Amino acid sequence: MPHHTVKSNRSLGSNTYDVSAPPTTLPFYDSLSFDLLDVYNTLLPSRASYDRRQLFISKIRNILKTEWPDYETGVHVFGSSINGLNGLQIVKLISNAKVPIAKVWDPELHIAGDFNLNNTLALQNTKMIKTYVSIDPRVRPLILFIKHWAKQRNINDAAQGGTISTYTWVCMAINFLQTRQPPILPSLHEMPHSLSEDNQVIHGLNTSFCDNPGQLKGYGRTNRETLGGLLYAFFRRYGFEFDYKTQVISVRSGKVLSRQEKGWHKGPESQQLLCVEEPFDVHRNLGNSANEEAVHGLIMEFQRAVHIILETHGNLDYLCTSYQQRQIEYSSLQEPSVCMPLLSQGDKRGRLAI
Repeated sequence: MPHHTVKSNRSLGSNTYDVSAPPTTLPFYDSLSFDLLDVYNTLLPSRASYDRRQLFISKIRNILKTEWPDYETGVHVFGSSINGLNGLQIVKLISNAKVPIAKVWDPELHIAGDFNLNNTLALQNTKMIKTYVSIDPRVRPLILFIKHWAKQRNINDAAQGGTISTYTWVCMAINFLQTRQPPILPSLHEMPHSLSEDNQVIHGLNTSFCDNPGQLKGYGRTNRETLGGLLYAFFRRYGFEFDYKTQVISVRSGKVLSRQEKGWHKGPESQQLLCVEEPFDVHRNLGNSANEEAVHGLIMEFQRAVHIILETHGNLDYLCTSYQQRQIEYSSLQEPSVCMPLLSQGDKRGRLAI
């Protein structure tokens, strides 16, 4: 890995830090880990919230049975409510989702829900994520914090915000954990598994993967990294190390692919700066919701996170400060050379708020 130093001039001080190498003191990571777990615990839904969700599901089942008694209907929960990655959040309207969604608010139970019809692939996505989360105790708090940070920084809205979806963030985090040395997570698709009737082919896609708890238990135990160390390394990976021009994030293969290897060095995907392979529909790029300006903004948010962790000794409240709508010129920043293939000089605008 090339050696890079970055001098901060973004209202965070004027010290120079080597961002290519993490802090080496265990107390730094231990403190960051404790703080991350504190935030994680505040994000977990309460028992009362869980009970309301169950009542809501029962209510919907009863409505469907009453309205269409002659049809076989079912309600299946997908997404963060079941994969273990749900935190407290405010639901907002999305008008142009790829899969048609009906947004429902229950004033009695104070619950909002997303409804779609016959989207069985979403159930497999949810099952896959739930399996990954169950493999190692560090996975859930790390991903839930990343989701919280992305929401606070207003970079988790593919439909209306032009950035990337929560699902894409989760895939980026999973792939990061798959590519640690030694790895914390495997590729569930690459591990030996049976092709059962209920998960073999959906809409022509092979959706099978290993979900055997006994086969997966203890997979990442040889990796001794702390939560705090992983959080810092996640931001450093995508802020300074990842080559957006040539690399593809692949959860399915459990590694980072080249665009040539994936076949995305030409055609429509060659124009996309962020390439995240959908684990089941491998021809779909989850990153295509973010245009060039948005990807520049994401990189700057990763870099901002690295600087804040280093300069404030891991102040997570500051790190997760709600993003204020503000744009600044890239020319006002000192850009690390590792990002130069993407961050062009000129009139490109990015986003960075403190």
